[in-house]
Amino acid sequence: MNHPERIIQYNIVNWLRQVHPTIKFQANMQEQKATPQWRSIQFKMGVRKGVSDLFFPAGNEKFKGLWLELKAEKGKLSAEQLKFISDMIDEGYAAHVSHGYEEAELIIKKFYAL
Repeated sequence: MNHPERIIQYNIVNWLRQVHPTIKFQANMQEQKATPQWRSIQFKMGVRKGVSDLFFPAGNEKFKGLWLELKAEKGKLSAEQLKFISDMIDEGYAAHVSHGYEEAELIIKKFYAL
């Protein structure tokens, strides 16, 4: 549990559940460690590298929904993450990268005008 991005995600999920329980979201769990065999199965099932950490399906007046990639303060995006974010923007979604808990909370608050 000492992985900085996991801690940010735990805290954001906790904040959402406690303070904004009506906001629907889905966490992406594909970053977990897996055997090569399981990765092969995931690939065949359509799992895509670079998918953002959190997805908020309810949109606002401008976007279909929100994709949020959580990074530690000095975290860097992979090429796959950059491509995914670009693809989602092209599809009409808001897609953001946050560096730290406070920035993630601010992005969500701004998106939903909280």
